[in-house]
Amino acid sequence: MLKRDALLEVRIENIPARFVTSAEEQLKKYAAELLAEANLPCEGIEACGTYKRLVLYISGVPSKTEERTQKAYGPAARLLRDAAGNFTPQAAGFARARGTTPDKLGVETVPNKGEVLVFESKVPGRPAVKALAELFPKAVARLQFPKNMVWEASRFRFARPIRSLLALYGDKPVAFSVAGVKSGRVTVGLSAKGSRPLKIASAEKYFKALEHANVIVKDADRLEALRREIERLSKRMKLEVEADPELLSENLYLVEYPVCVVDGYSQDFLKLPPELVHLVMKKQLKFFTVANAAGTLQPYFVGIRDGVSKGQRNVEEGFKNVLEARFRDAIFFYTRDLAVPLSDFKDKLGAVTFQAKLGTMADKTARVEKLAAWLCGNCGAAVNKEEVAAAAAHVYSDLTTNLVREFTELQGVMGYYYAKNSGMSERASRAVGEFYWPVSAKSPLPSSKEGALVSLAGKLDTLASDFALGLIPSGSEDPHGLRRQALGLVRIILENGLTINLKEAVSAAFAGLPPAAASRAVEPLLDFIWQRAEAVFTEAGYRFDEAKAVRDFFLAGGDLLDCRDRVRDINALRGNPDFAGIAMAFKRAKNILRQAKLPLSGTPDENSFKQDEERALYGGIKALSGRLAAHVAGRDYAKGLSELLSIKSSLDNFFEKVMVMAEDPKVRDNRLNLIKSLVNLFEGIADLSQLQ
Repeated sequence: MLKRDALLEVRIENIPARFVTSAEEQLKKYAAELLAEANLPCEGIEACGTYKRLVLYISGVPSKTEERTQKAYGPAARLLRDAAGNFTPQAAGFARARGTTPDKLGVETVPNKGEVLVFESKVPGRPAVKALAELFPKAVARLQFPKNMVWEASRFRFARPIRSLLALYGDKPVAFSVAGVKSGRVTVGLSAKGSRPLKIASAEKYFKALEHANVIVKDADRLEALRREIERLSKRMKLEVEADPELLSENLYLVEYPVCVVDGYSQDFLKLPPELVHLVMKKQLKFFTVANAAGTLQPYFVGIRDGVSKGQRNVEEGFKNVLEARFRDAIFFYTRDLAVPLSDFKDKLGAVTFQAKLGTMADKTARVEKLAAWLCGNCGAAVNKEEVAAAAAHVYSDLTTNLVREFTELQGVMGYYYAKNSGMSERASRAVGEFYWPVSAKSPLPSSKEGALVSLAGKLDTLASDFALGLIPSGSEDPHGLRRQALGLVRIILENGLTINLKEAVSAAFAGLPPAAASRAVEPLLDFIWQRAEAVFTEAGYRFDEAKAVRDFFLAGGDLLDCRDRVRDINALRGNPDFAGIAMAFKRAKNILRQAKLPLSGTPDENSFKQDEERALYGGIKALSGRLAAHVAGRDYAKGLSELLSIKSSLDNFFEKVMVMAEDPKVRDNRLNLIKSLVNLFEGIADLSQLQ
């Protein structure tokens, strides 16, 4: 059967870039579903688009839908014939309704109904053009956008008004209408070239025809063209155009034919902090920055325009004027801020509300200062307490500056420059600037231990504040980014080797909150932090059950470093062939105690032992107990676990030859206490029953 390609183009008024990729994914999904419903196979489905058009391209579509079998179910099979062998009125009526005779009916067993009458018929294929004429408008109507518009009498909802519909099967038009717009075979070229009308001969010629009209429809082709343009510019300038992936993606859906516009700007603007220069260019103007081989910003910018026209020089000047206007605003705010003492900005925090029940940002600053001081004395590391105190006092001061109020994304970043300007040391200033680090799962940590402690203090206060108010993340909801805060806290502690008792640290954070924050439950917050620690351990290559085996140690002592050491040594020993056996024996021992449900001391009476296997096991436990305690005290869990393997044979003999649940209660309880002493020994290192 002859196969052709099918095409749908929805041409619209300018759509926000962030809407395009979602619409493409939806088009592919709905097209696949609708093609399956129509029994119309294909070889491939592709969706692409720009800010002016959404395109669905279906390759290898046969000229007809496939013939299919259709079944209609009727009354119970016992109603086919009556006692005399004649067709019943029910059977005759069912057959008549299906355009057939009773003798053509069959019987089939249907779940929950039993045997029923069935009529099986063949539904012939129909022309692909007709099927597509029904399919295309349904696909368009199903598209969902963050925001919709209504612009015509039928009140059809779409992201932006639809201006034309192009629909073809091979060289045949597919006729339908949506929102009062009829489909045809005409589209338009690049708007910078006057949006010249284009009549498309066939679906197969669509992409080439648009390319000749300066429209690159396919996302991947447009991205490659943009990359080539940037690489060409970099070589020509002998500098590096910083092709940020996020900015590339955003520009990709702002143009249909990317052309680079490059120009320079005054060196004076490079006196601004580089983060500010990047922000103005990337976030506000969608421009690419330019740097030398060392990564130092150079006074050039690269903007992307849609195609080339005679007014290219006017475009360059327009881009430059807008850029310099933004930079002049930034310099105005920045220089005004530098003239104000940092303490004045801190004083204004009293007028900024953190949370109604938790006070102002001045109150939060005071809590962070107190927590930072507590951490200095409880982190197991030598730090400069004066620098920690200086930094903690001003981590939020930049919130009231003119520049951060204008460019809120620079909160924290600008704190470094204001702290440095105030005379604070480089390390303390860095601690202020890196207060919110890490900002993601893989991003850098604060560069000093002083900065790490200040950042920890802020994260602990935020976590405790939200948990105290019951603002705990659930499902995908995490409006205050608490999962990110807890993950950052875990990374800072582990990667800096800080021996902090987080149980005490969380208690200290709760203690600093005002009375209105009523909840002070430590364990839920500790467990929340532990979930992030489990993710870190898994990412490092440890198994999830190994982390579960040490969870209780964290909830009891709050020492992440200690837990990591235990997880590491369990993981290393799992390669020993005896380890699985000893873990299984431990799990068996715990199950016996769980089922016994008796209060036990864990100290058996040696004189009550009846069998040599009991004596041998207890002798091994006593001999091992002292050595194991020394290993645990020295955090040498690898040696401790290896010691546990030494009693495997006596443990195996015990379980093989001793009936723990003896009829004599005294003997039974003594054996249970023996097992309890074994479990206590093992649980000094890990709960091996969690291993799978």
